[in-house]
Amino acid sequence: MTTDTDVAVIGSGFSAAALAINLVNRLAPTARVSLVGRKAKWGRGIAYSTRADCHLLNVTAARMSLFADQPDHFVQWLSQNGYAQAGDEFIPRQVYGRYIGSCLDTALEPSGNRAALHIVDAEVADAEITAEGGFRLMLTDGVTLSAGAAALCTGAGFRRLPIPEDAIAPGARQSIVDDPWQDEWWERLPKDADILLVGTGLTMIDQCLLLKARGFEGRLLAVSRRGLLPQPHLTPRKQPGDPVLSPGTGEVSGMLSRLRASARQEGDWRKVTDGLRPVTQALWTGLSASQRQRFLRHAAPYWNVHRHRMAPSVAAEIAELRNAGRLVVHRGRPASVRAVEGQIEVEIRGRANTTLCVDALVNCSGLERCTIDASPLLANLSKRGLVTADPLGLGIWVDDASACLPASEPKPPLYALGLLTAGRHWEITAVPDIRVQAAAVAAAIAGRIGRARPADEGAVRI
Repeated sequence: MTTDTDVAVIGSGFSAAALAINLVNRLAPTARVSLVGRKAKWGRGIAYSTRADCHLLNVTAARMSLFADQPDHFVQWLSQNGYAQAGDEFIPRQVYGRYIGSCLDTALEPSGNRAALHIVDAEVADAEITAEGGFRLMLTDGVTLSAGAAALCTGAGFRRLPIPEDAIAPGARQSIVDDPWQDEWWERLPKDADILLVGTGLTMIDQCLLLKARGFEGRLLAVSRRGLLPQPHLTPRKQPGDPVLSPGTGEVSGMLSRLRASARQEGDWRKVTDGLRPVTQALWTGLSASQRQRFLRHAAPYWNVHRHRMAPSVAAEIAELRNAGRLVVHRGRPASVRAVEGQIEVEIRGRANTTLCVDALVNCSGLERCTIDASPLLANLSKRGLVTADPLGLGIWVDDASACLPASEPKPPLYALGLLTAGRHWEITAVPDIRVQAAAVAAAIAGRIGRARPADEGAVRI
């Protein structure tokens, strides 16, 4: 069976929902938009599918509107749904997931004054360009979807455990949790178990909070190469300063020196770091390939923990665990795992090699870099010449407008959003960045397929 659509949005996470809703607002009322992705995570992805109230947004509600041109949209929704005066609060992520779902529900409501949105509960397995100049998408349910334009919003999967498979003894495998979001793995352990969390970023923080909320009484160990944890937000938040860096102004080491000097002068590095937000993407694109490699190798881990922070209350809970000795952070990398007397023994290599005996090892390495090899769909599109790997392994190649195919080529519009475009934009993981990208891509697609809403035609905005 074959069905037709004007635009196919491929994915089911936040970036897919944001683009689909922007297209509904942007396209002519006679247009059709299809959101193709598994129903279980429509609009929520990994981050907003959590059901735990202890998992908070790491940005205040006032900065989390789905729409770049309606900054108060989320706060207004909160007020209408029993969360009055919540603009400066760090709201539970599951509440934000409900907000996205509510916006999608509104977009799905029939209206003669905006484009129609249809949701397809399937995944795209492959795609090809048709003789008519569009795309033919082959879905996992056997249906073929014909589209005039398409957008890849597939996001990232979970990063593989950074231990070679041949370094894991067969008897130890049953004590390893490869993806902490797949099931309620903690229910298989006694409350006083010893658990090793591999990774010290926000995924590790989430797992610690979840265990603490469920009354876990055991010992938590965490390990990463540098032992860096996300830094906390401060409240009240200071207004960001003016950018202290300009694109194309020297080597990475020199930029970092200027940042440190400015932070010392200001007395709060957050004001300096937040001040870079308007120019972060331009700073990245202004770096040469070798400069980007040096940044990724030496500076990215430090940038990430200062840029992507914990809510103050979350930071307080983590500090409480550490002060009580219930969370201990190690520097190094896990090299091997073997089974010993009902536990597993993990060899940690670093400046001070050590061995840790625990009841379970949980992979908290976070999201992978959206490499083509990690996605069967991207691998198929690559074979057809529709996408190309980013040279640094940060997703796929796109131009400044997030198009996957050069505009000079006579091919139908294919765009990508979110982490898939990190190689071009770098800072493209947070809602304030993705919502701007979604609005821009929606406008570009509307223009290229000739289905934009007439400028003098009023829209019923979502």
